[in-house]
Amino acid sequence: MGTTSGSLPGPDPGSVRIEEVVAMKARASIIAFVLVTLATPMTHAGVAEDARGFKNGVKSAGKQAGHAVRDGAHAIGRGAKAAGHAIADTTKQGYRATKRAVKGHE
Repeated sequence: MGTTSGSLPGPDPGSVRIEEVVAMKARASIIAFVLVTLATPMTHAGVAEDARGFKNGVKSAGKQAGHAVRDGAHAIGRGAKAAGHAIADTTKQGYRATKRAVKGHE
């Protein structure tokens, strides 16, 4: 019934190879999964370390910029204060000179 002469009873030799290939692919997939699972925390640690370094660099640059702005504002303030005092002193001297001239103390 459809058997050819010379065929051996038992599993087909081609099907055994397919099963071996499937088993090898499954093993390779498991190994790849395990490697990826083990590598993920290391990758995460590396990314976290880089992120921390970037954050610290940004904070440092921000602090330096803030200090530079503060120092500039203080310098402008000191200059304005000095100018104001100079004007006040000159005004006071002018007032006193006028007062002396009017009262005739000179």
